[in-house]
Amino acid sequence: MTARREETGKLLLIVKAHKEYILAARMNGGFSFYLAPLQSTSGLTVALATAFFDDSDEPLLIRTPLFDEPLGNDLLELLSYKEFDVYFFDEHNREWMSYRVSVKDKGSLIATCQEFDLLTFHPQTLPSLYGALDSWFGHRTAEDDEKAIKIVFDEELSPSDIFILDARAESHDYHGSGGFSRSTLDREEPGYFQERDIVAGLKRAFPGDQISLNPVRRDSGKEFVDVLAWSETHLLLVQAKDSPNTHASLSRTIDRKRRTSHGQIEKGLKQAKGAAAHIAKHPILQLSVNGHDLDIDASSRKVVSVLVVQEMFTDEESAFVAHYREMQGSGDTFVMLDYAAFNLFCHEFSDEQIFLEALEDYGAKITIGGAWLDPRNYVLEFIQKRLS
Repeated sequence: MTARREETGKLLLIVKAHKEYILAARMNGGFSFYLAPLQSTSGLTVALATAFFDDSDEPLLIRTPLFDEPLGNDLLELLSYKEFDVYFFDEHNREWMSYRVSVKDKGSLIATCQEFDLLTFHPQTLPSLYGALDSWFGHRTAEDDEKAIKIVFDEELSPSDIFILDARAESHDYHGSGGFSRSTLDREEPGYFQERDIVAGLKRAFPGDQISLNPVRRDSGKEFVDVLAWSETHLLLVQAKDSPNTHASLSRTIDRKRRTSHGQIEKGLKQAKGAAAHIAKHPILQLSVNGHDLDIDASSRKVVSVLVVQEMFTDEESAFVAHYREMQGSGDTFVMLDYAAFNLFCHEFSDEQIFLEALEDYGAKITIGGAWLDPRNYVLEFIQKRLS
């Protein structure tokens, strides 16, 4: 999003993205804008792809359809500047860094003064624009890369190597919180951070006293799930798998990242099966959290198992569907999401019942339909209905 400074009238840019995007930008000293030319029924239009290069060919991407409304026009104005300020926030509103940047444009439609028009916004236009932008970026050429607008970090406006300690009571009213949490952008040991980020996402829909972090089975002393949440009607079991957020991990090859994702999925599935099997044999869950007993009646609650991994590769759809079928019988509903998609569900379905119903519906569509459904498209359809 953009904001305009009152004292100068100039726009600044706010980027809200996941930790991998922000660290990739810091690693590379900037990022790139691709102003994609797209044909519409009314002529040439554009959409924006913002690329953060953890990989030279398949970067992390923010897709932004541009319409003839304030944000679209502001972004085009911003891209015409020689310099501007940019501020980076993650999905939980933590500000990690800010820079004054210079704009290097050697051939975009703005630089060549080629005429185009922005479309009038309509909810039904969104999917086609997203699809066209994805297709264009996936088939882009070396010439398109050369024409990308390069954003170069020139001056640090705030320290980018920071440690955040959150001791707000309202953020830590869940079972097992310890009363505070810490966060860093560079993460050598990811589990601690991801689990608490998952809790923060769930707290958009659930009150804190219906969420437990790292509950332990009292009969064995073993961890039951990473995160547990419950309503009057459901038990939500979350298994979380993340990777380090470091220069070395982001720089791994795509093949290495695929193997890591496969390993996370296989381990998470095994743990999810074990948790569901335990509930089937123990209708009263006898758990312990930080030394305090927590007993939950599971006998009349539906079991929703969610596996959250760092990254999923969308060309592996058949394998994803096979995993859904493999999990049939382990609880009432199974859903597998990457962390970005999980956060998207938490953001858009911010009521516990609607959130649980959305997970059930999404999981059922894949299991019964026998075809994988991109969670972004699922949530986009929900947004379209809301806007309509």
